[in-house]
Amino acid sequence: MKNLIRVQDLDSLKKAVENTQSFWLFKHSSTCPVSAAAWNEYNEYCSLHPNQLFLYLVVQEDRELSKEIAEITEIKHESPQAMHFANMQVDWHASHNKIKSKSMQEFIA
Repeated sequence: MKNLIRVQDLDSLKKAVENTQSFWLFKHSSTCPVSAAAWNEYNEYCSLHPNQLFLYLVVQEDRELSKEIAEITEIKHESPQAMHFANMQVDWHASHNKIKSKSMQEFIA
């Protein structure tokens, strides 16, 4: 999917969103079954909305970026964790079993 992009550091995140007013970000744990289920939900929503931008990071490999995002947003790090940004501010977020394609759709609707 062209609208699903991995970011690994703050520079790649800034570059990915430089011409975007809103985007989604998913913090994925590659070793957690709850994260695998949430990742499937995130991908389902992503596949249904090709005009939205979806970013993700892998917490085990992109730990520094994950920490920076927690500091910048002032939202405690969790994984899995999904966030929606509008004008560089988080206006929706969920973690663990609350990450559902349906809840993402309801937020945007």
